[in-house]
Amino acid sequence: MDTVERVIFRVAIGLVFVGLLLAVVANQPSNAGWSEPTDQDVRAKSASSLPASDQEFIRKAAANSATEVELGRLALKKATNNDVSNYGQQMVDDHSKACDHLKHLASQKGLTLSTKPAAATEAVKRRLSRFSGTQFDNAYMAEELKLHKQDVEEFRGESKLTRDPELRGFVTETLPILEDHLKKAEAIAPDLKATRATSGKTER
Repeated sequence: MDTVERVIFRVAIGLVFVGLLLAVVANQPSNAGWSEPTDQDVRAKSASSLPASDQEFIRKAAANSATEVELGRLALKKATNNDVSNYGQQMVDDHSKACDHLKHLASQKGLTLSTKPAAATEAVKRRLSRFSGTQFDNAYMAEELKLHKQDVEEFRGESKLTRDPELRGFVTETLPILEDHLKKAEAIAPDLKATRATSGKTER
């Protein structure tokens, strides 16, 4: 009888232990449908912490730089004035670097940049492509004046607003380059007009 009682006691203890183990397992949080966060998840979280104004600035700056590269390449094909041609080459070089920097920055912040040229860019290219000779030179530089005035204004505004250290670094680095582009455009455009006026007088 004693042996039977000891067996029953051990079985009872075993059942209690199993019950406690099942209770512990049941209270553990379920991992169903969960996985370790991927790089994409981390970037998405980063993007959610970036203010909408900063996100919009990055996208617009990238689009504007892509436009400058496209128009610079067009100038290399159609410009007749050496200063205009050299300016176009500088736009390709400087804004290609800016595009690369912005792509890296966007990747860090989890932003997706469009890979297609903006509709406005295509429209400007079509308009400028209709010109040739000095007409193209003048039209291209007039467009560059307008674009860089906008760029400088937007970068100056962003330098005062953004609190993101990486974006602030890009803006601080790029703003002087854009200001130099604007100064050169302002210097070239009057020279083109003077050359055109002198040429017109000579033809008469």
